[in-house]
Amino acid sequence: MNSDEIIMEITSQFVRKHEYWENRGKNWIARITGLDEKYGYKREFLQTTKIGKEKVFLLEDFHVGEIYEVASLHSGGGTTHVGLRDTFVCTEITETHVVLECISQEGVLKRCCNQKNVAVNLVQQLLKVVTKDEAVELIEVYG
Repeated sequence: MNSDEIIMEITSQFVRKHEYWENRGKNWIARITGLDEKYGYKREFLQTTKIGKEKVFLLEDFHVGEIYEVASLHSGGGTTHVGLRDTFVCTEITETHVVLECISQEGVLKRCCNQKNVAVNLVQQLLKVVTKDEAVELIEVYG
């Protein structure tokens, strides 16, 4: 099931899981924070908590304009079934619902690769192989 929009109900300070959730499966929502060579995206997995027997997310972890990976996978008979695995942007948070709209990989790349993020990622990678002073000098010379 791939959906163009996911609407999740807010109860108090918690966000209830959507119907995509496979009870027997591996489910997650992760905030996409950048690009990763190994996994495709750098992600911060949102924590769940329980209200009674129900797993819920914290409302404070959702922010309009941020991108999330939403997934629901389950295994059976030696194969993995994908109920949902896609990227969404949070478009609205009302008093009653969090609204996530599907965003293409191209849309994610445009948002992740703006000039500021490219510069920050470059500096972080340079700091792994050169000293801070060398990195600053390289940035000054090459902009």
